[in-house]
Amino acid sequence: MNLLSIHDGHNCGVAIFINGNLVCALSEERITRKKNEYGFPMNAINYCLNYANLKKDQINQISISTKKLPPKYFLVKRNTNFKIEDYFKEQNEYWYKKIYLNKKIKYLEVFKDKKVKKSQLYYNFKNIKNEDDYLGMLDARKNYISNFFLLDKKNIFFYDHHECHAYYGFYGMEKKKKKICTVVLDGGGDDTNASIWMSQKNKLKEVYRTNIGNLGRMYRYVTLLLGMKPTEHEFKVMGLAGYALDNGNYYKKAIKIFKDTLFISGIKFKYKIKPKDNYFYFANKLKGERFDTISYAIQKYLEDMLVEWFSNIAKKFKVKDFAFSGGVAQNVKASKKILENKNISSLFIPPGPGDESLPIGAAYCHFAHTQKLKQKISNMKNPYIGISFNEKDLLFLKKNKKIKIKKTNNKEIASILSRGNPVARFSLDQHEFGPRALGNRSILADPRNQDIINLINKKIKVRDFWMPFAPSILEEDSGKIMKIIKNHKNFYMTISFDVKKEFISKIPAAVHPFDKTCRPQMVNKELNFKYYDLIKEFKKISRVGVLLNTSFNLHGEPIVFHPKDALSSFLRSGLEYLYIGEYLITKTSKKKYYLDI
Repeated sequence: MNLLSIHDGHNCGVAIFINGNLVCALSEERITRKKNEYGFPMNAINYCLNYANLKKDQINQISISTKKLPPKYFLVKRNTNFKIEDYFKEQNEYWYKKIYLNKKIKYLEVFKDKKVKKSQLYYNFKNIKNEDDYLGMLDARKNYISNFFLLDKKNIFFYDHHECHAYYGFYGMEKKKKKICTVVLDGGGDDTNASIWMSQKNKLKEVYRTNIGNLGRMYRYVTLLLGMKPTEHEFKVMGLAGYALDNGNYYKKAIKIFKDTLFISGIKFKYKIKPKDNYFYFANKLKGERFDTISYAIQKYLEDMLVEWFSNIAKKFKVKDFAFSGGVAQNVKASKKILENKNISSLFIPPGPGDESLPIGAAYCHFAHTQKLKQKISNMKNPYIGISFNEKDLLFLKKNKKIKIKKTNNKEIASILSRGNPVARFSLDQHEFGPRALGNRSILADPRNQDIINLINKKIKVRDFWMPFAPSILEEDSGKIMKIIKNHKNFYMTISFDVKKEFISKIPAAVHPFDKTCRPQMVNKELNFKYYDLIKEFKKISRVGVLLNTSFNLHGEPIVFHPKDALSSFLRSGLEYLYIGEYLITKTSKKKYYLDI
């Protein structure tokens, strides 16, 4: 049975399963080169069909995540096209007038300059009643998908947003304990932003659902208050929070502002003071507070709330093993605190637990609901489920006069890295799934060199100065370098650990400079032998089985997808070495190129 699964909200994408085997998954943004791409993922679908060697009419069934998507977000591609100033405009000219002035205001009037061209819209909006008509939008989505795939509508299935997140966490686990609780927390989807699911044999039973678990929304709009892009830059707030002084009095007022609103009662979220909104209320209350105070306060509040919530869930349902999914599960510092709690034995966070994984979650939902599939369903132990390339895809390199090409190997690359040179690595094997680069689409460097941070930040990535870099560590060396919590296997950079004192000075570039934590990728020999071997070669030279690893992209762009994207990013940056397939690429000139290829 050929199942194609789609998410067409923000961070849209597709996954293909053949007889329960996950063949590939791909986010649309990787191809369009626009972050947080919104809408029908046409390009990703075509790539995945081609990769799976399938034609459209060979798809037997389609599963789609999220039932309630308003037309207005499709028409402006909000998460794709909005800049920070547009999010401020959204608050001031739409939400403030709607909530505080009780004005009837149309979103599409406020953002008429943002409406996308009809040629960019796949769905037919003719029968949609208004900008919030999600039922009409549901019909438009189903009609287009049915026509596109020449598939009877009875074979197209829509699934609840949170249930898709939950099944992604649950079915994504390699080894399941007898009793597992899957917790979902996000900004919101299908009128829900927090839910709890208990395992029953090989299925999930919903035990709690609410739309006032507003932790994700609070964090989102604090991100905007700090002048950063919501639904994209929350990780920057988390990184900034790590610089806080360990002085409770300094942050007491700001933390109290958050605590005076949402709190935990048993397994439920409740309000002491319920703000009218999550932006203007906190903007007013936090006036005069420093940016570092605010970032620390929201992070500390989130951590405390999650620890209490998970602990209460564990006690009520007598469960110690958890899966965590949804956008908030990407907060690696909060997940560290959850796992440290005495009531928690294990915490599985799958690669890319945000909305980018909803196509896979929708497929898992479908398998759980239809009960027709007897074959084993792929889990998410192996995160390298993207698209692979071959030597033919590199032929264009030989025609480019701005680069030099030579055959190379891991030994030579390790030597280049050990001499203080960053190297961009593009593997021709299937790329990693999710927002974290796991070696196949990475910029790598020597973690022993503290100065490498400024080099990468200024000349290559143009990153914010306070953001730490992550390490890729040989799995067998992880326990020597970090304080591993409860033997947690962190293959996907989904949780942070404290670095042992004796190693802080040995890998300073891969450690948070203030709180001395790191967000590691444990590199497993079976999951990615070529990358594992590269780190092994580097260890022979440096005596450290660690490489600094940051995603291969320029600031504001998605991670590179095609070899042509890799070359373009290479030529538009201060990188001097590109390791692509079995080739080493260098520039014929030190000059920056702005290439159209």
